[in-house]
Amino acid sequence: MMGQWGGFSPLMPVVLASGWAILVLVAEMFSSSRRYRGVGWLSIVGLAHVAYVACCGGARGAFGSAIALDGFTAYFVVLAAALTAVCVLAALDYLDLTEIVGGEYYPLLFFAFVGIIVMAAATDLIVLFVGLETMSMAVYVLAGIWKRDARSNEAALKYFVMGAFASGFMLYGIALLYGATGSTVLAEIASGFGAAAPNNLALLGMGMLTVGLAFKVSAVPFHLWTPDVYEGAPTSVTAFMSTAVKAAGFAAAVRVLSVALAAAAGHLELVLSALAVVTMTVGNFVALRQTSLKRMLAYSSIAHTGYLLVGLAAGTTGAAAAILFYLAAYGAMNIAAFAVLMSVARRGEQVEEVADLAGLGTSRPLIAAAMTIAMLSLTGIPPLGGFTAKLYLFTAALDAGKTGLVLVALGNSVVSAAYYLGVVKTMYFDPAPAASQEAGASRPHLAVALAIAIAVTILLGVSPSAVLDAAANAMEGVLTGAAG
Repeated sequence: MMGQWGGFSPLMPVVLASGWAILVLVAEMFSSSRRYRGVGWLSIVGLAHVAYVACCGGARGAFGSAIALDGFTAYFVVLAAALTAVCVLAALDYLDLTEIVGGEYYPLLFFAFVGIIVMAAATDLIVLFVGLETMSMAVYVLAGIWKRDARSNEAALKYFVMGAFASGFMLYGIALLYGATGSTVLAEIASGFGAAAPNNLALLGMGMLTVGLAFKVSAVPFHLWTPDVYEGAPTSVTAFMSTAVKAAGFAAAVRVLSVALAAAAGHLELVLSALAVVTMTVGNFVALRQTSLKRMLAYSSIAHTGYLLVGLAAGTTGAAAAILFYLAAYGAMNIAAFAVLMSVARRGEQVEEVADLAGLGTSRPLIAAAMTIAMLSLTGIPPLGGFTAKLYLFTAALDAGKTGLVLVALGNSVVSAAYYLGVVKTMYFDPAPAASQEAGASRPHLAVALAIAIAVTILLGVSPSAVLDAAANAMEGVLTGAAG
């Protein structure tokens, strides 16, 4: 039986993450309101344990090649664990600061993490869908966890309704691909496409599957939920959604496109190129008109999705590895930006307008410096992580012959400088508002989370080789497993 199923070791990250999620849930049930921070620290220990186990496992598949623990899975488990841990660390102070009463916050984050692992490890479309729904259900609740805030409730409802709609598209696409190829296993779908050109049924299935994935990564025109949900959700949840959840969407997209749909890449190339151009352009130009910093970062997230789609359109192993590195760099600098928003929040409410940061360079110079680094990195200014990520991604796209896409992306990067640097200008050159920031609030966990995010942003800019090598090895493992 063990030989038939390939052993259970590939399931260890999922099993351990599920066990830790249940343990965190039980610990929360028996803790008083003043001990929620202990539950948060327990979550961080669990995340570190799961990441360690994922790195120690060999490349193996299980359950009829439905799930795999390979370098690709390990990369995303470590990335998602790191992003989730920093978000938990930031939330230790932020939940008290905003008076969000919800001990289920940390268990829900952990269950979302379980879904992310399943999405990264899935080599079968049904398993991929199960992981996506596991993650999504937890995030739907997290978006509305600020129960007394109407916008948080609205964000959860919008995300749920539109997410269910997108899931329907994805599930229907999986069904059509099964009808066309006779399997939902990625490698077997690839074999089915290799035998003959995709028929209309397969093409329709590919299109509907692409719609479902495009929704999860906020690609235009499936992005309409993003600004409202990012703005309405608590900022710590928004940070998690814009980094770990986005990484999970691209993990699924990269594996599916690299394995199952590799033989049919020519049919998707034009679609992905068009999505990339429209997504980055709409994201950047709409961000120019935003006065809410959270909505601006939402449209910024959409624009960065467009840059990442350039790598998917390129369709090479090097471009896919560059996507993996980009997700790490983007996660660090985006969490840094949201951590600044959490750091300047006032008790019982969020601070999210660009104008609210006026005078920050004088009143809180370290926080302003951190925000400046995050904004410069998001723009793509050297020697920060955002510059290195764009350099490798666009170079890989050029090597694949996507010169036009790269030129459009570079033009959009120039446009993005207007609103990113506008935030810097507001902090240092605009007068502070009459109502000063709350003084004397102790937020040590937020400070540590922000310091970690900034340190990683700088490190990925000046010394990216370790993460780049890990990303390249991850993609090599995916392709080797598919060939085997």
